[in-house]
Amino acid sequence: MISEKHSFDSCFEVFLADTPESKRIHYNLRYQVYCDEMGYEDKENFPEQMEFDEWDRHSVHFMVRHRYTGQWLGALRLVYQNQAVFPFEAKCVPDQPISAQQYQQSIEISRLCVLREARRFAPRAFPQQDTDAEQTAKDSGNIRYLHTIKNQTRSIMWGLYRAAVVYSAQNDIKQWYILVTPSLAYAVKKEGFEMQQVGGACDHRGQRIPYALDVEHILANPLWQKDYQVDYRKYSELLEQSAAKRQRA
Repeated sequence: MISEKHSFDSCFEVFLADTPESKRIHYNLRYQVYCDEMGYEDKENFPEQMEFDEWDRHSVHFMVRHRYTGQWLGALRLVYQNQAVFPFEAKCVPDQPISAQQYQQSIEISRLCVLREARRFAPRAFPQQDTDAEQTAKDSGNIRYLHTIKNQTRSIMWGLYRAAVVYSAQNDIKQWYILVTPSLAYAVKKEGFEMQQVGGACDHRGQRIPYALDVEHILANPLWQKDYQVDYRKYSELLEQSAAKRQRA
């Protein structure tokens, strides 16, 4: 959490994409990150600017927006197994076979993304200053601001994870699988989340490592005591709220 004033709950909110319109928003966020910003996917394959694949038919989709501007900034999906297989198994082989019960009680966290635009909402450490001494302080402040940008991106990620783990607990999901970079794995572990490596590293847009996480353990993390109390709302509730306001107007 950046500060109480700029906590995740005070600045952002997470929605479950439970309508066709909201899923289009989710897919477009992925397009902006995976096609425009990162170049991981070929734009020519997505002429409608919505990045999606065959796993989305077996997925639950979340997205986060800024409370005050309504701008959508990040997304994540939970992928259910399809015919006893998860997406990460196409890229690396698990050390141990996944049992039928594990398939039924697990999901894979996938397509986590945060727009670069999200940095626009990071609080600045220093106002504009002029003197040499003040400039030195400002430069130091800019370093802290870059750190703040990184923290805010992570905060949006934690907000999405929080929504995903609450949804998982509500739907009897016991375990997550996740295929991540070493740096992201380090960040997750640093916050006290236990991650069990379940296979060797693979080359997929750089090095990626598969892990398993226990849902009950994720829920017990002290991180959620500081912030991220709202969990998530359904996008359809947002539409109902907007319709009620129009009727009162």
